Amino acid sequence: MTRTLPAVEGTPLLVAVLTALVLVALAHHTWPDAVPLVTLVPPCLVATTLCPIREVRLVFGVVLAYVAYSVVVGQGSWTRQLPLLISLGLLYVLATSRASHGVATFAGDRMLGDLRTRLLKMGEIPALERGWHAERSFATAHGNAFAGDFNVTTRSRCGRSLEVVLADVSGKGQEAGTRALVLAGALGGVIGTTEPQHVLPMANEFLERDGWDEGFATAVHVCLDMATGEVLVASAGHPPAMHYDAGSGRWSALDEARGPALGFVAGATYPQSRAVLQRGDALLVYTDGIIESRVRDLDDGIDWMLGEAEARLREGFAGLTKRLVAGGRAGDEDDRAAVLIWRD
Repeated sequence: MTRTLPAVEGTPLLVAVLTALVLVALAHHTWPDAVPLVTLVPPCLVATTLCPIREVRLVFGVVLAYVAYSVVVGQGSWTRQLPLLISLGLLYVLATSRASHGVATFAGDRMLGDLRTRLLKMGEIPALERGWHAERSFATAHGNAFAGDFNVTTRSRCGRSLEVVLADVSGKGQEAGTRALVLAGALGGVIGTTEPQHVLPMANEFLERDGWDEGFATAVHVCLDMATGEVLVASAGHPPAMHYDAGSGRWSALDEARGPALGFVAGATYPQSRAVLQRGDALLVYTDGIIESRVRDLDDGIDWMLGEAEARLREGFAGLTKRLVAGGRAGDEDDRAAVLIWRD
């Protein structure tokens, strides 16, 4: 469990900032050449990043009052203090921008970090039955903190079944991050609590009801019975899941039927494809960033992906998702994700 240091907030922080301002003001008044007015900026920066907006206004009011006093008593002119005033203006704009979102700078960073951690945790692969393995890997466009690609995973209470949804929200990076959080919350509420055939229709209904005018999402839902090896796959406009058959040594697409992307068609249906994972078999689901690029078509991307998978057969499946994500055809221009399930 990750722990963070407690934030210094509230009245003690405000008192500390005001005390620092008073000390700087006294020092400037006594030694104006040695202690310039620009020394007032660091306490203002602390207030901007840690204090609520009403306290920021108080701090800036004190600073401006002292600057005006200094000009009146002849320790400078307004023109000479222009760089300081511009700096204060920029800091105040930053403070008001953060306040419009309801958080101070560091508090906002902590909140965003917590949301990202929770999103990743929703997709963690739990311990599986003996003989079963799974892994996932993600990469964001341009190294952004948030991505439109995410997964939600759950294991039934009896431990027999595993359900995974891999989704790709339109857009990339931070542009799609907030929508990914919303959809992940909706999927987390239905996966494992309703029949597998209802998961994607309910997610589609949620987007329709929520009025998702900003975009859409593709998704693939996998339901695995670890006792029998039977796997059900339903797709909502997503690239086809790939099934490796150890008996034939070949990969094949589970794309007999696919429904439209989520949020496109009200009341859409999402038929399921069936397969059985025998010993040595594997199932791979991924997002379009793995196979799609501006200069090559999807079929070429799938051929590359399967070539990478076949090249690692002798080494085993472990680590394959990291390899695919690292070498995804979209490169750093798009989010990339892959989830792999295999059976010994």
